[in-house]
Amino acid sequence: MTAPATDRSTRVDAVAMAEIIAVVAPLVVPRDEVDDEVAVPEAVPSTDPADTAAAQAPRFERLSTRRTLVLALAGITTLTELLSFTGRIPTIPMGGLELSASLIPALALGLACGSRLLGRSSVRRAAIVFWIVAAVMIPVLAYLFWRSGRLELVPTLIFAALDEELVYRLAIPAVIAAALRLGNVRPNAARIAGLVGAGIAFCLLPGHLEQMRGAAGFLPFAAFAGLSAFIVYRSGSVLPMAVGHAISNLLAVLVFRNAMPADARSLGLATVLCLLVLAWGRPARITVGDDGGLVDTQTGLAVTAIDLRDGQPALVELADGRYLPVHADMVRPRDVPVVDLPDDPAADEGRLHHELT
Repeated sequence: MTAPATDRSTRVDAVAMAEIIAVVAPLVVPRDEVDDEVAVPEAVPSTDPADTAAAQAPRFERLSTRRTLVLALAGITTLTELLSFTGRIPTIPMGGLELSASLIPALALGLACGSRLLGRSSVRRAAIVFWIVAAVMIPVLAYLFWRSGRLELVPTLIFAALDEELVYRLAIPAVIAAALRLGNVRPNAARIAGLVGAGIAFCLLPGHLEQMRGAAGFLPFAAFAGLSAFIVYRSGSVLPMAVGHAISNLLAVLVFRNAMPADARSLGLATVLCLLVLAWGRPARITVGDDGGLVDTQTGLAVTAIDLRDGQPALVELADGRYLPVHADMVRPRDVPVVDLPDDPAADEGRLHHELT
């Protein structure tokens, strides 16, 4: 198969940019899911001297305006959380509780990410059920708070959960990962290290430490942080995780105030977490990028061509020249232009090349 020709300088730039995009991409995850079950083959080493030189040369990574803004806001949010954690800046009083001042830049970070915070759902029906369950549970829990005379705690606990997810599953992991990339740590390893480091910091928050009774008390927080990191790592689903975190907070406070049986809390929390894992625990490999074209979420590389010829597995070509198999019925985004490029006039009429420009 002869792939569409790709300008060498474009390929070199794509390889250089992929490193940082693979770290920042989870912050602004693509809008729509394209393929759910894509096998991941071994990377094919390139023999192109230009590619080899690009791999060895220092990488001057360029980001889009959105990604630059998101990464800058992540740094500001992380710094604000650190200052608030150490008592250098005042907290935000809300509903009788004190929230971290990082809530303000974290909300700005969330607005910058926009709908990308929803992540990539791999089981749409489970995602729909999750949002229905959340839409029912939160008003019911708010009613129980109203009955106990503490309705003001509901928005406070929701904002606290949103702040913690934006800070400890988005901002801090992005800053740690970007710093590790400067030391040539691989993108996936940098992302995992960022989530692990932020998860440890999450467990050591003063409010969490106060709830621990001995070493065993650390385990529930570590388990929750690990599950949250897993879901966000696999799908970039920060907002659904924040909603699940908010429900967990509401259930916990109701149990502490003896306004709900512990068994009801366990059942409700188990339902929410199971739906989260089912709906967002499995990622899509090929999705729609910010520019409307296709992008590989694992490497951050653009898809330059799709081969859908009859009689062989469908393939996509990435910007660095490697190929990935995909399903032949893969959904093509509406806004992606298509050009038929048969590389052999004698080939079957069903043989197509779709070049994404």
